[in-house]
Amino acid sequence: MPRYFIHILDGVLIRDEEGEPLPNLTAARTAALRTFGETLRSREDRFWEDGSLRVYVEDEGGETVVDIEARDLLAAV
Repeated sequence: MPRYFIHILDGVLIRDEEGEPLPNLTAARTAALRTFGETLRSREDRFWEDGSLRVYVEDEGGETVVDIEARDLLAAV
């Protein structure tokens, strides 16, 4: 089963060094979306401070296969 690495960038980069065995890219997308939602809920104050949250997934070869990002456009003003 392929291994996918789900990284979080929320002011600081939290790298997934272990990865997770998932059956396919669809499962990796679902895991990324779940991670994004959980991270946003648990760190919503930090989101408003930093103005962005990114969750991206790399496959075993280091290629980014999923990339989800939210930005507060007013934070840049």
